[in-house]
Amino acid sequence: MSSKTTIGDEVSVEERVNEEFDVVDDVAERERNLRPTVSMEIVARIDVKEDPYAGLTLEAEERVRAREWEIERTRSRYDRRQDSDREARTRDYVAERTPSRTWQAWTSDPRGELSRDELAVVNQQAQRLAGQERGYSRSAISRMVGERVRRGQDIVDAVLETSEALRYGPGQIVPIGALERFEADDEVSVEGVVVRLFEPRHPAIAQVGLLEDETGRTKLTVWERSNQPAVRLGERVRVRGGALGFYRERACIAATGWSELVFPERGRWWER
Repeated sequence: MSSKTTIGDEVSVEERVNEEFDVVDDVAERERNLRPTVSMEIVARIDVKEDPYAGLTLEAEERVRAREWEIERTRSRYDRRQDSDREARTRDYVAERTPSRTWQAWTSDPRGELSRDELAVVNQQAQRLAGQERGYSRSAISRMVGERVRRGQDIVDAVLETSEALRYGPGQIVPIGALERFEADDEVSVEGVVVRLFEPRHPAIAQVGLLEDETGRTKLTVWERSNQPAVRLGERVRVRGGALGFYRERACIAATGWSELVFPERGRWWER
């Protein structure tokens, strides 16, 4: 009897122990403690940023990077002031550089405010200038002269200033002797005869020579990377869009990739 009672007592003790202490699964508890919270997942996504160029070739990556750089560079404006005069300065600059196009684009005609005698003289002088200068219509020249006269300028001075603006305007063939009127890095067009060629002293230079017309002589430099045709000694060359420079206070012309070399007498087989 006593042995059965003892066994019964032992079983009851184990049951009491199980009731007082819950059985813990170590593996499940470890996984629950290591599970990240919502805030931890957000921080992890912020810290670990995906590579935007993953999977792209080197050429495609360079194209994307160049596009992003261009957008970033042009996004911000240098002059952000509310009272900025950028637009006004741009209009003045364009008016000085391209007089004919600017005057033709005006909606108001200054000739309408001139008297009949003044308008007759303006049209007569405009007809004369149109026959001397290339690339400008008689109407555009008449408008330019008329605006100067409307502002109170004498007709003679107005004609002289207009003639100078047309002669040395963009795209016009400038006499070599008048290159000192321009500033460095301006684009000018000249025409002359190659009277001398030199041996280039730098591998970046393709040809160096002297270009001469009736008004003077200037140095002509043709850069290697400009891919311009070779000039010949004694040949007439027309340089359009040449870069103007000054060396020891003397004007010189450089043919770049944006320039154009024209040879008016090349290929004239009927004169051979």
